[in-house]
Amino acid sequence: MKIILLVITLILSGLLSACSDKHNAFEPFAFTKAKELSEDTILTLKIKNKESVHGIVSVIYLNKVFPKEFHTKEYFYVYYYLKEKDEKISFLLNNKKPLSIKELNAENRFSTLTNFDAAWSKYYLLVFNREGNILDFQIKTDKAASATLKFVKDK
Repeated sequence: MKIILLVITLILSGLLSACSDKHNAFEPFAFTKAKELSEDTILTLKIKNKESVHGIVSVIYLNKVFPKEFHTKEYFYVYYYLKEKDEKISFLLNNKKPLSIKELNAENRFSTLTNFDAAWSKYYLLVFNREGNILDFQIKTDKAASATLKFVKDK
């Protein structure tokens, strides 16, 4: 009887250990260097008109995330959601319009920098002329809602 119990115990422990995950509990949180830098630079806030929330916007300053690639101008990865789908949105950096605005798919080169990729949101790569050390990134909608994010460059 003892031998049967010992054999059953060994079989069960073998089965349970074979099913167990051999990884560290913190492995899902292992970030690439780019992901870590994006988490440090991402700014998110609500687009409001008085007390009414029109949407949510998140912006990553790509010059800090990929300094070797993005250094000649000011580059931003922007994704947002607006309640009203037909509402128009515009972007300014220190009160200046972007040089280029490229709409991206939900799955794009920069989507790995965030944990967000909803099909109902809009995704953009924005390029502006070089500016000083303080960057006021402003989002405006045609319904008079707006939001401003402040980025400060490292010296």
